[in-house]
Amino acid sequence: MQLSPSIKLGLIAFLAVDVALAVILVSLYLVRSERGLAVELRELGATVYEAPFELSEFQLTDQDNNEFSNVDLLNNWNLVFFGFTSCPDICPITMAELDRFSQNWIESSNSPLPKIILATVDPNTDSPAKMKEYLADFNPEFIGLTGNRSDLEVLADELFVAFGEPTTAGVQASGHNNHNDRVNLGDFVIDHSSHISIIDPNGDLYGVIRPPHRARDITAALQLIFD
Repeated sequence: MQLSPSIKLGLIAFLAVDVALAVILVSLYLVRSERGLAVELRELGATVYEAPFELSEFQLTDQDNNEFSNVDLLNNWNLVFFGFTSCPDICPITMAELDRFSQNWIESSNSPLPKIILATVDPNTDSPAKMKEYLADFNPEFIGLTGNRSDLEVLADELFVAFGEPTTAGVQASGHNNHNDRVNLGDFVIDHSSHISIIDPNGDLYGVIRPPHRARDITAALQLIFD
């Protein structure tokens, strides 16, 4: 049976409305899912950017005295934390939690372990050899980066990390003075941002994990992101 032109137009209009309704419902579902994911991540101390930030080219030196650049961030996820080997409080706590995270991840996840990178805010003191010695106390598989202060500042700025000049605890105002149970008068300190930057396999800044850092929260946040 041949359909009249008016019936054909009616069917086409009906199908168009049906398709449009399906698109709207899918869009609403995706928006709600994204909002739900953002809330879950926020509760774990993590934030993912709507669009990743491209990083400028950089060249630093790792703990084995090898050049480390943007190329070394490609094709894998990376967690970057800025700190220093003489840090009396925030850094060793964070590095210990990152070590626990790496163990948890290996035991519980099918995804490759992200590279874990410590970039120094004290390049005048933290030589490659000192970075290697420091990382050995936590996990020798971690990567330690040092180099010229100006080069480190460029990378830090693009990862929204701020750090100041070395000072002495109790002499000048310092964020480390907020940890009085771990910082003693006269300790060598450098104020610095303490979030962990998430770098995606394209080498772009994908998100951040805010302190305080706990291995279980880092694991849960990355599982949500990767899934």
